[in-house]
Amino acid sequence: MSDSNPVSCGNRLSIDQAEALYEKFEAAVLGGGDVVLDASEVQYSDTAGYQLIISLKKTLATTGNTIKWHAVSDNIREITGYLGLKQAIDLPD
Repeated sequence: MSDSNPVSCGNRLSIDQAEALYEKFEAAVLGGGDVVLDASEVQYSDTAGYQLIISLKKTLATTGNTIKWHAVSDNIREITGYLGLKQAIDLPD
């Protein structure tokens, strides 16, 4: 098992990318360890994308692992601020 598994969120964290993101998250969880999200390129995000991240966080909690953020775009910071989701997805300040 590795200590962490990097996952790129691409440029859209949204419903139209939900299946592909789910597959990436599933592979990362099966790899063991923390999941390191790179959201530096995200230009658009919606609640479906955040639901996936919250689900990932809950799944990781059952294994004793967490989400770590490698990089976060302005879009992610802005939208999570509007929605009050920063704490729910462990977004650093």
